[in-house]
Amino acid sequence: MRAITARLLLNWSPDSTFFAEMDWGSKFTCGRGRTGMNIEGQLEPIERHFTIEAVRQPGRFTMVGEHFHDAWEIYYLVSGERCYFIKNQTYHIRGGDVVLIPMDVLHKTSPSGRLSQPHERILINFRTEAFAGYLPGREGEINRLFEDYPVVRLTAEEQNFMQPLFSRMLAEQSRRETGYEDYCRLLLSELLLNLVRLAENRPVDDGEAEAGKRPYREIAEVAKYITAHYEENLSLSGLAGRFHLSPYYLSHIFPRVTGMTLVAYINRVRIEQACRLLRETELPVTEIAYRVGYQSGTHFGRVFKKVKGISPQGYRREQGMLG
Repeated sequence: MRAITARLLLNWSPDSTFFAEMDWGSKFTCGRGRTGMNIEGQLEPIERHFTIEAVRQPGRFTMVGEHFHDAWEIYYLVSGERCYFIKNQTYHIRGGDVVLIPMDVLHKTSPSGRLSQPHERILINFRTEAFAGYLPGREGEINRLFEDYPVVRLTAEEQNFMQPLFSRMLAEQSRRETGYEDYCRLLLSELLLNLVRLAENRPVDDGEAEAGKRPYREIAEVAKYITAHYEENLSLSGLAGRFHLSPYYLSHIFPRVTGMTLVAYINRVRIEQACRLLRETELPVTEIAYRVGYQSGTHFGRVFKKVKGISPQGYRREQGMLG
């Protein structure tokens, strides 16, 4: 297939411009955002468990299906505004914000509710082996960073310092010159270490700036309850009664706040826990089904395959081979 030439342009100081031409198989055109970064394209994986991509999406774009995965994720919003639902909280993010998603944590992006506008973002997915050689013994520290700081809001000065790391990683992946895999791992390690330093000097972001408003406050409480009681018999009527809401109101406001239906959220939380048990224990699949809240192993299997695209048994075998 003919490669499509794309460009990455970054102004990281008034008199310094980083430019790289990249041959990308798929094209996502992106204009200059207010951060000064111009991105287009989607790249092949650096290696099996280390990927990076730069994409421009239309303003009303919503992620198709909420998801989680057994890798860390760094989401850098270059320009625009988005709502990002992570685990049980909604965050309003703007250009220059870095979102950190831990392994196996449910998340989904959706429009911010402002006037329709495109957004530009860079996405990195990676597993421990991508940085372990350069940051030995720091896995726990990196894990705490992702658990405690879901959003790191960069100042203009910090953006000028951090953006070249993303840009150089994209350029290395595009050029694929000798040793580019090692250089990308080195750049990722530098990025992570700088995020650790930045997080040390700022408070934890507790979520959506509008969280004090009624819908966000109510849905956050419902979502937190589900994540703590996923193994119990959960229903729309039961949850509505517990939080003194009408079933109609809860069923309509939950997807508006989180980007997914109540049933989808319950299933995703349960499957997230099931994946952990499949990886970390030798419990029978039927026992895992009951432990995460399903009364039928058959129903659990259907839901699991719908969410993960593979059977529970297949997932366990796959993870065993990766391990």
